[in-house]
Amino acid sequence: MFFASPGLADAADMVTLRAGPNPVRFGGRVVFSGAVTPVVAGETITIYAQGRSGSLLVGSASTNAAGSFSLKATVKTHRVFVARGIDALGNPVESAGVSVLVRPRVVASLRGVQRIGARLYVVGRVQPRLAGTVTLAEGDRERRVAVGSSGHFVAQLTTTRLFRYRATVRLRPAAGYVAWHRRYGIRIKLRPLAIGSRNAAVKWLEYSLARHDHYALPGVDNVYDGMTADAVLAFQKVHGIPRTGSVDNQFWKVLRTSGPPLARVRSGDHIEVDKTRQVLFEIRNGEVISVSHVSTGATGNTPVGHWHVYAKGPGFNAKGMYDSLFFIGEFAIHGYISVPSYPASHGCVRTPFWFASELYSRWGIGTSVYVFP
Repeated sequence: MFFASPGLADAADMVTLRAGPNPVRFGGRVVFSGAVTPVVAGETITIYAQGRSGSLLVGSASTNAAGSFSLKATVKTHRVFVARGIDALGNPVESAGVSVLVRPRVVASLRGVQRIGARLYVVGRVQPRLAGTVTLAEGDRERRVAVGSSGHFVAQLTTTRLFRYRATVRLRPAAGYVAWHRRYGIRIKLRPLAIGSRNAAVKWLEYSLARHDHYALPGVDNVYDGMTADAVLAFQKVHGIPRTGSVDNQFWKVLRTSGPPLARVRSGDHIEVDKTRQVLFEIRNGEVISVSHVSTGATGNTPVGHWHVYAKGPGFNAKGMYDSLFFIGEFAIHGYISVPSYPASHGCVRTPFWFASELYSRWGIGTSVYVFP
């Protein structure tokens, strides 16, 4: 820095400063330029970046015959810059501060598979790390994304409840930085499923049916077996779509917006049988907790009305009925080897074997049974 001796006339009384480009991309070069008044050649002008802990020296330049100066510097973070000279009395003369905005470097890309139940991510990095907050919007839902110390981030995209949507990654800038965003058009492939399928889509299907919509399943895994088919068939019956026991595009689209069905009698604990839809509901406190597909009387002879379980028959009997809950005469809810999607019994309410044992263990003598047309 040039310090003038006391009484020296050729010194700056005023210093100006400009900076460009502004905003500057992360790691880009900024030209700091300005002039001194009165015009003084050969005076040293020093550029400083102001910060919370004080001023940081950027560099220095000498004025030319026109009193102008210029200096290039790399900028990675937002700062307010000042130019400083010395007046005739040896006192510092400082320009007005110039705020240089930074356009962060953000890279992002999709990783994974756009398929129902599969894993799909947005991965990326923001530099500098403190340039702002990263968010991810899926449709109309936006959430904050955690950013690591090096600026890297990973956010999982849904491949289940949304099938066609826009995913938008945003940098909501901190003061001194510029916003950024990138949009992705997500198109989830709705793969068909049937007995024998083994993949992540099956796991999501079972999770949705059992945990979200309350269809009876003994557990959740990635194997589509007969029990999965039973739950799928029950769902199809409730929603009036083809009773195939397998999953197609129509099934996925209905599942996306579905929820647990409503009880007919919305109070107390009881069992409901719907002969039209061929399903059984378990009700606790007026809410459906379990749905199973059933098969009632082939001739329509399953008695309609409000009944009560008066006897229980464990295991198999001579007629092949398994874990029976008798509710009137010889009519019972029981497991059976054949439970088609349509009415086929002699009048009882047939359920799959695996479900019959669970139902039998949960309900006792006196249980209310409503049979609706």
